[in-house]
Amino acid sequence: MRRMILAAVLFLLTGAAWSHAHLQNAQPAADSKSAEVTQIRLVFSEPVEPKLSTIRLETEEERTVVEPSAEPDPKDASVLIVHLYEKLPPGVYKVRWTVVAADGHRMSGSYSFLASR
Repeated sequence: MRRMILAAVLFLLTGAAWSHAHLQNAQPAADSKSAEVTQIRLVFSEPVEPKLSTIRLETEEERTVVEPSAEPDPKDASVLIVHLYEKLPPGVYKVRWTVVAADGHRMSGSYSFLASR
């Protein structure tokens, strides 16, 4: 009986250690062409800590587009949003993100999209 309990506890601890916030959905989507981009919305596989997470928007020349910090979606702790106050000029943009999951694991990644007229 003790072995079964110990095995169950180890399984649960190991499962928690493998928990990471993976990007599940993005708007605009990776490699997409969007006529009007008003926000960047990233959906992760689990809740993230917004104060420890960042979303950076860059031009094709890797210059950062100055925008406010990412905000959590009040209805879903796994979603971060950056509101864009001006329409993006046409061009290729890269979204670089770093998130810290509720369990403390840090993940990062990037993708590109095309803003068009």
